[in-house]
Parts: sequence; structure tokens; C-alpha cells
Amino acid sequence: MGVDSPEAKERPPFLPLFFPRTRLDWTMAAGLLIVALFRLRYAATLDLLPDEAHYWLWAKHPAFSYVTKGPVVAWLIGLSTALLGDSVLGVRLPSVALSIGTGWLFYRLGQRLFSSWCGVATAAVASIIPIFAVGSVLMTIDSPSVFFWLLAAAFFWEGLENPALWPWVASGLSVAVGFAAKFVNWLEPLSFTFFLLSSRTGRSHLLSGRFFLLLGSAALGLLPFLAWNAAHGGATILHLLHRGGLQEPFTIEPKEMVQFLTEQALALSPFVFLGLLWAAAVGLRDRSPGAPSLFLAWLFFPVFVFYAVLSLHQAAKANWTVTASSAALIAAVAYWGDRARRYRWARLVVGGALALALVETAFLHGLGSGLLGRKDPLLRARGWAEIAQEAERQAATCHPDFWIANDYAVASEVSFYAHGREVFVPEFRRAGTQFAVWPGYPLTRGSSALYVSSETEGTVPMELHHEFPEARCLGGAWRQWKDRRIEYFRFWLLQRPGGN
Repeated sequence: MGVDSPEAKERPPFLPLFFPRTRLDWTMAAGLLIVALFRLRYAATLDLLPDEAHYWLWAKHPAFSYVTKGPVVAWLIGLSTALLGDSVLGVRLPSVALSIGTGWLFYRLGQRLFSSWCGVATAAVASIIPIFAVGSVLMTIDSPSVFFWLLAAAFFWEGLENPALWPWVASGLSVAVGFAAKFVNWLEPLSFTFFLLSSRTGRSHLLSGRFFLLLGSAALGLLPFLAWNAAHGGATILHLLHRGGLQEPFTIEPKEMVQFLTEQALALSPFVFLGLLWAAAVGLRDRSPGAPSLFLAWLFFPVFVFYAVLSLHQAAKANWTVTASSAALIAAVAYWGDRARRYRWARLVVGGALALALVETAFLHGLGSGLLGRKDPLLRARGWAEIAQEAERQAATCHPDFWIANDYAVASEVSFYAHGREVFVPEFRRAGTQFAVWPGYPLTRGSSALYVSSETEGTVPMELHHEFPEARCLGGAWRQWKDRRIEYFRFWLLQRPGGN
């Protein structure tokens, strides 16, 4: 089912993907830049999240792939910090920059598929939806994944309308880079296949050389991944099987599906989530010329259904479907925008849904943090600099040979805020992290270590006691923000026998 408004029927003629040409284009570009400046300013007010600090650590060890993720996030951080130094802005600049490109692609795809109004509205709505707004500030794998998902879709659509070969190659290469950011991006060629099979005018492309050119270009992204995993015992493949709960018998757990749907609703905002699902489902019936709603529906459902099936056994995380949701958002804006122009009830529903999403996003940006207490998600990005400073103070008094942290998150945060100090993770805590393939700490006669721990037990783990029989607690400190205590850390001096 297509969008029936008169404006939608008069879709703009060919428009270059990136370069602004009209007054509206320039206005949109200026608006996206202004929003990005506000995001950049806000980004500097938060400490790094543990995953961001871990990706920064990856950037210090360039590789073709990593244990849990592809290399793009590390490469982008490495490039940015080479320009701006090892700072919070240096880490987060790529995310903010990509948000400009993603906003532009929302605008351009909405414009090309439906109307200029749809393009403007999609870019605006995306800026107030929680998962897209937060993802435009924090440097995670979702930022490049969404950008290259939409970019591949835009080039693919261009290939359908343009007899040249380059859009198909560009689409495939966008899939390849997207895969190197987030592995789910390789489902996009499957989405393209389903669309071509479902579209009356698309089947002729399916077995054409153009589509195989796209697939071949996309396959280039697999080469670094396969080469790295061949050299590291298939570490990423084993991690993905474990992450999806596929290393154990597949049993249906209803509570896991409930958790998956709940997290999806919270990440997108509840009524926005329902609106996306409805618009995508309606899009499967689209038989209009070009079938743009059908195209967006197939960009959504393979990913969403894949994770929904996995969630019958073990709930997928809220952000795992964000690439698919980006396409469904365009369909939802077109569908509900058309309904809102014609029906009063639809205007009320859309207005209420967007108002709720805006309130959620405001809370996620700290405007209501005092009301959330310990449930404030921003507390994960608070107080890390003080913990690193306390670690440096303790190290200055006891002069350890090296530092150890109780897990990858603490090690990454302390390393970043201690000016790049190397921080190790114990052998028994390295599995499933990048530390598993990096060298461990040297166990030489008489060596000593500063152990930074957030463990609540208040003792040194037995495995560390075997390596360091002598352990002395040096003190502790709270990770806190504005006098709000978040997490307690203890600092230990560990000593091996044989010292002077």
C-alpha cells in the first residue's frame, strides 16, 4: 500500500544523493550542522561509557577485526584521536559527524521515495527518538552501521532508476563497510533480494549482472573478517554463537520475548515502536509504482524477525535492530504523516507519540536525571575520571610494576583517564573480550601490581591469590557524580614472592 497524498504522487525528479542544490537542501544541511554543534557540546559533558573506552583501546591496537565487533568503530576513533588527541571529543567526534550524514540520508531517502515533506519530517523525527538521538552522541558501532545501511539502500534505489553500474557497486561497498561496523549489515542484501522478488518491476534485476556486482562488492567486506578469524581460532564466530545463546539447546522462553519487545519499545518510545511495526506491515502490501513502502518494509523485517526468533530463547538487545528501524522510520513518517493530514484522530495519536518520545529523549540527555535516581542510564558515564585519578595517586605511593582491573570495562576506563596507562585484565576474566587475544601481564619473580576492583565482595579473587599470594588493601573510593554515589572501588597492592 503506497502513500496516497498528492504530494507523494509528485515525487521529486532525480536528485544527487549528497550535494545540496535547492534552497530546501541548503536549509536542511544548515539545520543538521547546527544540531551537530549542540550534540558536540553535549558530548563533552559526559565521561566515556565503558564500551566507548574499550573501542578507544582497540584503536590503539589496529586490526582487521576484533573479537566481538568489526574494525570500523576502532578505525574511526583512531583517525579522530589522531587529529584531536585522546579526549572525549576525540572519541565521539565520528559519531556526531556520522549523525549529519545519517540525518541527510533520512532526508534524501524520504524525499526520493515519497516527498520533500517526508524527508524533512523523517530527519526531524529521528532527532527526538531516544535510540537515534543518543546514538548521535555516543560512539558505538550503531552510528556507522545505521549510516552505511541507509547509504547502501540509497545507492540501491539509485541503481533501480539509473542505468549506470556504479550505484550497484557503491551499494555493495556500503554493505561491506557496514558489515565491518556491525555484522548485521550483511543481512541487507537479503532485504534487497526479498524486495526484488516481491516487486513486479524488480524481478528482472535479481538475476542480472548488476545485482551480482552488488553481491560481489559486498563480499569484499567478508575478507578481512574471515582472515582475522582464521588467524584467531574463529574467536568472533564463537562469540556470536554465545551472544545469541546458540551454544545451548534452543528452548522457548516467553519472558525473553517479553524482554525483547519491552526493550524495543523503550528504545524507540512505545507508540513510535507500534507505529513503525504497523507502517512496515502495511508496506508489505504496497503495489504502487516503484513500491517504496514495500522496499522499506523489506529493509526492516528480515533483521527484526531474525532477532525476534533469537529472542524466543534469549532476548536480543534493544540496539541490535536499530539498522532495520531506521528504514521503518521513513515508512512510518510517510504513512502516519499522510493519515495525520486527513484524520483528526491520527493527528492526536502522532502528536502524543512524538511528545512521549521527546520526553524520553530529554530524560536520556540528563534533563530529568534527578527524578530517575540510580536508574539514570547516564550514571554509566559518570565519575570515571576520578577513579583513574585515585588509581594514579595510589600507584604513586606503592610503585607497582603494572596495573590490573577486575574486568574489561574498568580496565578500559582507567586506561583512558590515566592518560593511556596500560591496564591488564586477569586471565580468568579475559574470555569474550579483546583482552583474550592481547598479551597478558608478566608473572615474574617479585613483581607487583595495582589491582583496581569494583567487585562487591571486598576481597581479591582466589585466581589472583594464586598468582599474587600477598595482597594489601590500599583503600577505596566511590565513583560518583554530584554527591550521588554510583559504585565503590577498592585498590589493592598485589605482590608475588621473591622480591627484595
